[in-house]
Amino acid sequence: MSDKKRLILSAAQRVFARKGYRSASIQEIAGEAGVAKGSIYLHFRSKDELALAAVADVYDRVRRRLAELEADEGLTPRERFVRQLEEQLAVGEDNAEWIRRLWLEQADGIHEAMPGFVLRIRAETTEWLLRSIRNMYGEACAPYACDIALMMQGALGEVIGFHLLGGKPIEPQRLARYLASRMDDIAAGLARSGERPLVEGRELDALMRRLAGGRGPASWQAAIRKLRERLDAVRADGAVRGELEEALGLLAAEASKMLPSRVFLRAMLGHVRALAPEPLRSDVERLAREMLDA
Repeated sequence: MSDKKRLILSAAQRVFARKGYRSASIQEIAGEAGVAKGSIYLHFRSKDELALAAVADVYDRVRRRLAELEADEGLTPRERFVRQLEEQLAVGEDNAEWIRRLWLEQADGIHEAMPGFVLRIRAETTEWLLRSIRNMYGEACAPYACDIALMMQGALGEVIGFHLLGGKPIEPQRLARYLASRMDDIAAGLARSGERPLVEGRELDALMRRLAGGRGPASWQAAIRKLRERLDAVRADGAVRGELEEALGLLAAEASKMLPSRVFLRAMLGHVRALAPEPLRSDVERLAREMLDA
């Protein structure tokens, strides 16, 4: 992201916090950022798109930090979970005022893509919870992983919503440890109960796929992984192969963002098309159609 685009997003978040989304104007955001009003329209087509990008920017920052903690081999599974939870809550606290105002003004109606964002965040949160639960509690709780994940997702949403809507400060460390301890209680209770789980993994997977419509970022990443795997089996010039691997990596990184740049996607897909050996071209074309038509 360019420095100017980052400057505009930060300014928009501050103005939304002071005035709310509906009352904020592009002129006020430009003044806050110290740029000409026209400069904003070079990056965002409307205030709606700017608000959408502001939400995406916050969530992308959270995801990057979660990925860093996921890769930290010095943490136990429980320490990793608590730290990841703290990071999410801390970002919520840092952005609480403008997110609260956006929420009260019915954010789903701000941009046509917002409901899709909400579903994607829900799906990714569920996936993170399932992975954490399985790593923390092992086989004893494996049958109940979906039940625990859904209960914790509900608890997270309600607790954070209470703090945001009520204007109550979030205490990231205290709240993360409290919620992790409650998850311990739920897991231990279910493991002792011997009851039949309410939700099984295949049911939850099917729901997430249905909500995503079978397309979108998850399927893009799967298609890019398939291309990279197939590249291993295809003869290609060493330099071309290295450049194609790098291009696919950049494409995957951009596609993982909540609001990927269509200009960047189009340019990178064109580059991948130009480099792809014959056996991969039909797969590349299929991926390009899906990503650019979304």
